[in-house]
Amino acid sequence: MKSYFNVKFEFNHQQLESTIEETSISNKGYCCFIDATSLVVSHKNKEFRDILNAALANSCDGSYIAMLASKIHNEDLKEYIGPDFFRKFIYKPYKQIIIGNTQEVFNKIKKIVDENGGDSSLLHFIPLPFKPVDGFDYNEIAGIINEVEPRFIWVSLGAPKQEQFMSRLLPHINKGVMIGVGAALNYFTGEVKDIPNWARKTHLIWLYRIITEPEKQLKRCREIVQVLPKMYFQEKKNIKNTSAQ
Repeated sequence: MKSYFNVKFEFNHQQLESTIEETSISNKGYCCFIDATSLVVSHKNKEFRDILNAALANSCDGSYIAMLASKIHNEDLKEYIGPDFFRKFIYKPYKQIIIGNTQEVFNKIKKIVDENGGDSSLLHFIPLPFKPVDGFDYNEIAGIINEVEPRFIWVSLGAPKQEQFMSRLLPHINKGVMIGVGAALNYFTGEVKDIPNWARKTHLIWLYRIITEPEKQLKRCREIVQVLPKMYFQEKKNIKNTSAQ
């Protein structure tokens, strides 16, 4: 992985997939899908930034981040968002566990997997009560995971909570890769409308999310608008200073 805005990203999609899949066979780790909100939190909170940088792999979950990083670093970087990754890997013929979200969403996921030729008997679910990240019994949760021995552990608690959760759970599990995917499950089941192609192609996924979830997204966007420009110019400055050395 390479650092962009002081956070490590894997922009090579094939490398991201192979790292996660190969590690899941006999090792363990966690993977974060980082959107603009998480990036802003990492800028303000070093502890959270350290959690992101300790990940097995991080994917760029925001087209706007990829566009800005491409411009600054003069690279052709493309996002790989959580809903797309989940849609591809949930059909893999491996044991998998979903942590968080609701029983109703899990049942819908199983139904969709079966209808599309997958094997939903490989899917397991661990519901979690609404608690702060320090309030969970990680030994108990890990006990369930270690008994099932899944290769993929999908964590749907929302950022930054899911990343903090994975970091705390990691020492207790024997193997498997935890993947923080937030609302990807809800996009998969149709609880949230899927992102249209026009939003992807024009780097306006953020606008589409405002239109579809105004109350939730407007608060996030205000903070992003306040912080992201500072991060952009700081990254340019860092590149300039590195080049001058």
